[in-house]
Order: sequence, then structure tokens, then C-alpha cells
Amino acid sequence: MREKTGLKDVEGVTEGASGAKARIERAALGLFCASGVDAVTTREMAAASGVSEGALYRHYPSKESLAETMFFAIHARLAREVTAAAQGARGIEAKARAIVGAYVRVADEDWTLFSYHLLTTHRFLPYADKSARARELNIVAIVEDVIAAAAAAKEIPEGDASLKAASALGVVLQAALHKIYGRVTGKLAAHEDALSRAVIAVLKS
Repeated sequence: MREKTGLKDVEGVTEGASGAKARIERAALGLFCASGVDAVTTREMAAASGVSEGALYRHYPSKESLAETMFFAIHARLAREVTAAAQGARGIEAKARAIVGAYVRVADEDWTLFSYHLLTTHRFLPYADKSARARELNIVAIVEDVIAAAAAAKEIPEGDASLKAASALGVVLQAALHKIYGRVTGKLAAHEDALSRAVIAVLKS
């Protein structure tokens, strides 16, 4: 995704993004995280990315379209990582550690992008496609299926898979949110074992 530009070497958010499109995405990402989507103007995005507003609109028809596209790009990436992690581990404890590891890895690789996903989940996810195909890229649904399978195999106590998924994911995401607030410091990898143990405790409750 990297391309040398007149401004700097920029990595886009969406697959294949390069040049002006990559600069627009990265500039918008930083502005959205700093000020919130609603407060940022297209003029500010254009200025930060070094393009005209007209050029910005050639890539994205609106600010909301750009914000939504970037959200689902990282959401799909997380879903693929979580799916691969779960499939590559045997037993619920190993799966839990692998999924936590996937979250931590993605977060530490690109904290700004991960933060954006976390801060805008409430804005986009409730209105996402609920079809069976879309479920394959729904992180919550993926984790629910892992938990339901573990309960069916008697690895963990039976219970509401949706509630357990919410609680387990909350362990990681609340820690990440506190990092945004400045109350958790350093890379999330430093806390991976503690987060994994907490998730396992939730699943076994």
C-alpha cells in the first residue's frame, strides 16, 4: 500500500490505496481520532492531505463515506485475523489467547487505525449488514461461535454466548480504551498475558 509521494511515504487504510487516496485516508484518520468525525471538515482533510477538496471528492463522495469505508476496512482486517487465530488453536484457552494476541498485534501495528475503529464502532456497527455472508466478517459473531462451540463441547459452562462474547471482548477493548485515555501505557503486547487470563476467567464463569 505504500507509495512515494511529493509529501511523504504514506500507507493507506483501504486495500490498494496509494498516492492521493492514501494521503486522504491517513490525514482523515488522524483528524477523526483527534477531533471526532463530526467536527472535521472536508476542507481540513484536503489541507492535511495536500489535495484540493475537488480531488478529495473524486475518491470519496462524502466525509461520511470515507469514515465508513475506513471503519469497515479495519473491521474486516480484524475479523480475518481473529478467524485465523481461532482456527489455528485447539481448545478454548488456546483460542482465547490466540484471539487476544490477534487484537494486540493489530493494535500495536497501527495504533491510530485501531483507535479509530474502537472510537467509531458505535457509529457504524449497529447499522452494518446482518446477512449470513456479512457474519463472516463480524468479529462479535465469530467470537460468539467460538464460545458456543466450546460450551457445546463442555469446555466452559453453558451460558448466553452473546453476553460472554461481550464480556470477553470488553476485557481487551476496555483496556485499549483506557490506553486512549492515557490510563494504560505502553504497547498492549506488554499486557497480553494478563488480558488473556482475564478473558479465560470470563469464559469459565
